[in-house]
Formats: sequence, C-alpha cells, structure tokens
Amino acid sequence: MKKDVKCLLSALVFAGISWGGYGIASAAGEAVYELNPVVVTATRTEKMDIDVPANVTVVTAKKIEEAGYKNAFDAIQSQVGVESTGYGDSGQDFGFSSGRTVVRGYDRGTLVMVNGIPMNLKNYNSLAGIPKDMIEKIEIVKGAAGTLYGAEAMGGVVNIITKTPEDDKESFTIKGTVGNYYNDYGVTYAGPNLIVSLQKEYSDFINHSNAYPEGSNINWWVGKGQSNRAAVAAKLGEEVGFNLMYQDGNVTRGSFNEKYWVNKPTKPAKYEKYNYRFDDKRLTTGLTYTGKDNGIKAIIGYNYRKTDGFDRTKNIPVDSSAELSSYITDVQKTWELGKDTLIAGYTFKREDYEGLVNKAKKAHRLNHGFYLSYTDEFSPKFSATLGLRAEIIKDPVSDQNVFNPQFQTLYKFNDNTSWYVDIGRGFQMPTVDSYYGKKAAADTLKPEKGWTYETGIKHNFSESQSLKFSVYHMDFKNKIGWSDIDKETGLQYAINKGNFRNTGVEVTYDQVVNNHWDYSIGLSYGNPEINDPTGKKGWVQDSARLDGVASVTYRTDKIRSTLSWKYLGDREEYTSRPKTSDPQVPSLSRVTWNTIYDVTPNDTLSLTLNNLFDHENYANRYGNLELPYNWRLSYSHKF
Repeated sequence: MKKDVKCLLSALVFAGISWGGYGIASAAGEAVYELNPVVVTATRTEKMDIDVPANVTVVTAKKIEEAGYKNAFDAIQSQVGVESTGYGDSGQDFGFSSGRTVVRGYDRGTLVMVNGIPMNLKNYNSLAGIPKDMIEKIEIVKGAAGTLYGAEAMGGVVNIITKTPEDDKESFTIKGTVGNYYNDYGVTYAGPNLIVSLQKEYSDFINHSNAYPEGSNINWWVGKGQSNRAAVAAKLGEEVGFNLMYQDGNVTRGSFNEKYWVNKPTKPAKYEKYNYRFDDKRLTTGLTYTGKDNGIKAIIGYNYRKTDGFDRTKNIPVDSSAELSSYITDVQKTWELGKDTLIAGYTFKREDYEGLVNKAKKAHRLNHGFYLSYTDEFSPKFSATLGLRAEIIKDPVSDQNVFNPQFQTLYKFNDNTSWYVDIGRGFQMPTVDSYYGKKAAADTLKPEKGWTYETGIKHNFSESQSLKFSVYHMDFKNKIGWSDIDKETGLQYAINKGNFRNTGVEVTYDQVVNNHWDYSIGLSYGNPEINDPTGKKGWVQDSARLDGVASVTYRTDKIRSTLSWKYLGDREEYTSRPKTSDPQVPSLSRVTWNTIYDVTPNDTLSLTLNNLFDHENYANRYGNLELPYNWRLSYSHKF
C-alpha cells in the first residue's frame, strides 16, 4: 500500500510541474478541457458546471481524439473515480461476461445513457457498439441520481451525447487502423441533416488472456474476433432528432486443455478443454424532442441485445444465451418561475428477457416513474433543490413501490467559486433474469437501496485553471453479487452479498498553460467495503481504494501529442480463484502515448502506444487481463 501511494504521488508531482501562463484554446483552435462546461445530465437543464450542485466530469470529443481512447468504454474508465469492469481490453465482452461501468467502487450501480436514453440491460452497459467518432461529449455524474433517473442510478449516471448534424457543413471521411492486436476501417458521411458512420473491426488472437495466481494452471486464450458497426444521427426538424447505434460481431474464448476442477462428491477432479464462441447483436435507438419555447423534452427509446453462445467442445449451446430488450419513454416539462425552476416528468420502461436455450426462461418488468425537481433561488448566492421520485415497479416476483428523495444546495462565493451539498437515495431491483439462477430462490433476493452524501468545492482560478474537491459517503443495503462456486455444479448464482459502504475524497486539477500545453491531475481515495451478512468475514474490501489519473498534452499547428496515465492501487482480493500468498489483485498502471500529425487540413495520421511500459493489468478481480504493450496506427482523409 505505501509503495503504491508513493509511486502514484511521485508521478502526479512529475505530471503537475507548473509552467504558468494562460489561455484555453488548443493550437488547432478547439477547446479540449472545458474548465466550466455547460452540462445537462446532473439537473436535466442546461447549466454551467460551477452552478451544478453535483460532481460532474465532462470528456469532450477533442479529448477523446487527442488521448487516443479506443472507444467509449476506454474514455469513461480513464477518468478518476471510475473503475470499469471488463473481461479483456477496452471492455471486451464474452457473452454475458459483460463490461460495465463502476463509479466509486459500486459494481452494477451505474446507469449509462445515450442522448438520455437508458441503455442498461441486466444492469450491464457494454459500450463497444458506440463509435468514438460519433461522440460529442460524455458527462459523468457521480452520486445517487435515483430522483431524476430512477432505478440503476445508485452510484451515478453516464450520458453519452452524440454529434448532431450541422447546417453549414458537409463532408465524407474514410479512416483505417492497423495494429499488432487490432485493425479497423470505416467511412463517415456528415451533412446538414444526417451523419452516418460505418465501421468494420478485427481483433487478433491472444494466447494468454488470464493471469491466474499460483495454484491454477488454466491458461485462457481469446480467438480472433470481428464486429460490424453502424451509427446514424439525423435531424428530423428543428426540435426532433433520431439516433441509432448498431453492432454485431463474434469472438471465441477457450483454454489449452488444462485443469478444470468440479468438486462433485462422487467424482474425482475433471480435466477438460474449453472452446466457446459468442455471437452478439446490439441495438440502441430512439427519437428525441426538445421544445424551443414550451420547456418540454421527450425521448422514445429501444434497446436490444442478443447473445448467443456455443460450446464447441461439447457441441451444445451455452445455457445463458438470451435475448434482452427494453422500451423507454420519458417526458419532462420545465417551468421558469421567476428565478426558481420546476421540473416535472414521467418515465415508462419495460424490460424483457427470454432464454434462447430454454424458452421457459422468460420474464418482463414494468416501471412507472413520476418525478419532480424544484430549485429555489433564495438569493443570488444561495439556492436549494428538492427532488422527489415515486416509482411503481411490476416485477415477475415481487412488486415494489419506491420513493426516492434528493436534496441539494449550492452556495456561490463569487462567479468562480461554489460549494455544493448533494444528498440522494438510490434503489435497484435484481436483474430481471436473476430469479432463474441455480438455487437463487426468488423470495430471498432483495432490492438494493441506500444513500449517498457528498459535499464539494468547485473553483476556477482563472480561465485556465480549475480545481474540484469533494468528500462523499455511500451507504447501501443488500448489494447483489455472485455466490461462491457451487461445489456440485461448478456454477455461481445471484445473492445479496451484504451491505456496502464507501467513504472517500476526490480532487481534480486542470491547467491550460498556453496554446501549446495543458495538463490534468486527478486523485481519489476511498474505502469501499461490503459486510458479509453471515457475520463470518465482517467488512471486506470490495474495490480499489486508490484511483489516480494524469495527462499532459503538447500541441503545434500540425502535431498534437498526449501522454496519459491511469492507476488503480490497493485493490480488492481475487474472486473464485485458488488461494495465493498475495490475495490482492495487483495494481493497474496503464500509460498511453498518442500522437496526431495533421499532414494536410484533410489528411491525418495518428499513432497510439498503449500500455507503454507493458504492465500486467488486470481488467477485473477474476484474472482477465488487458492487452500487453500494443500499438495502433490510423489514417483518415476528409473529402
């Protein structure tokens, strides 16, 4: 632990050398760090960040490009306070071993949206189907947001806002990438009323994708995979938009005929070869309405995912194969009452699940949500917001009537400094299919619920310097997770693991030095713990305690180069793996160097060197690894 802290602080000090200076524009003339951006997700209204009583991180399209993020998952997990779980590099999925976003250590507690349309299915929010070139910005709101967004927003909300067509611009772009593990090519058309992006991606064979600790000789591999992607953003009028994100692809995963142990009382240890193929289809689409003069916003959305797995050793389908879908409608109205604001709205969601192997595994859930948010500006310096949400849930097993309050205050010392308090309650149902798990008796699974308490300071020293500091406490009950491996079947099933708590601090500092240099530093330290309900283990660490990020960017008229670092230290213990002398998951340290060269105004080359120091980085507590050192070379031409 001391070694991890010392390593992190040394690197942050090195990255944080103060050059002095001013200015927020890049050499290319576009903002990268918006030190006081306009945000919409935290309050459902457009406000400058310093006027928002919540912890918000904004990742701009320019930052996504310059940092060399591979996809939306990569961009989100590279921010401080976010510890995403994947099963390989950049959110790699294997069927329903699926990537998801983890805010402040609370797994399966983050609602991810695309243009305000919730895309969570089974509490998963895999992001591989969203092309990074279609993203305008990503807003990450930390803290329980159950009042405005309902279930699944216990730890926070992520809103991926896509680009919209521009009236005076039209272009056609071709792009291709080659690398030692990854290749792709694609085309994008952007016109006055329509943006269309098509992409084909290939991933290479990886012969060592798990680093199990001593005591196990299973060596997993990942086979070659491919995916097809299509994205559409259309302007159907001044107030109506349409978005579509589609992906289909496949990947294989297996082990080299090594040891696999099933502890059946009457049978000895079993040796078996694994070879699975997973076909995956995903669709997120919807219509958005934003009234210019009537204060009404509305969305109609649809999500679909079909994961079809096949065991190529046993020549049988994978039992967890399933089709998932959800239908979402949300309508809100905003009233400006002098200096005060009132928001009222209604949300409807239907979620469906059907097994592909066993058609009897079929269920659906209905949610009706009614919400209010009233902001009272008591004075030019002080305002308070009270939010209320009533949710009626029609569940396959146990209906629920839920009431979530939220209370926020904002005190502005001046135009550049604000102090906020944010207290909110969150609530989350078990996944719609979790009742089918082996030995998971429906009447024993309880919903998750609890509170987040947070206070923080936001301060803009000038147009080129920004500091945010926050202290938070999370107190949740009935956290759902996986059981230990069943001795008879070798499987796991959903259970309430226990109560969850986390008290921590988070600080970020951004400095734009001049038109050529800027840097950013972020550090979070918490104590995420889960309480064993049996009382045998007491409070057990449940996620990484130390989370740090740092980046520095240099720009000229033709070259932009960014060096960035993500660090996770003092991590949790392995899960469902053999006993080891060091039970903790090793620290993650990922350094990425991305350089962009604008050959001409229409031709661009970029070179991304990822995991530059070839660190063995665990993507989760199960031993799945991110890629070793890897590189990607991309070229694009705009007509």
